[in-house]
Amino acid sequence: MRKVYLLFAIIGTVFPYYFLVQFLNKNGFDLGLLVDLLFANSISTFFAVDFFISCFVFIIFMFNESRKYNIKEKWICLLTLFTVGLSLALPLFLFFRESYIKKEVLLNSNERM
Repeated sequence: MRKVYLLFAIIGTVFPYYFLVQFLNKNGFDLGLLVDLLFANSISTFFAVDFFISCFVFIIFMFNESRKYNIKEKWICLLTLFTVGLSLALPLFLFFRESYIKKEVLLNSNERM
């Protein structure tokens, strides 16, 4: 699964940034225009609100799982959430989390023996 998560993290960086670069090439770094377009109509507002709620849920999930498995890389994922987006942060966190879960499973199986 780690390879799958890593692949999705790469895809989750490349595809969204493709569209961001197109916007920046056409409009420059016009944050006001970006926000205006993000909330330009009810369907774009729907996707924006859905995205922000998903980000909030991801942050809660990430900190809960990080505490549970003592995941040190949570700050990298938080940084990627605010610089790239959920499409990178979520699969990257799952990529990191996978190795901690395997470690925990190994520790638990060794304790039983």
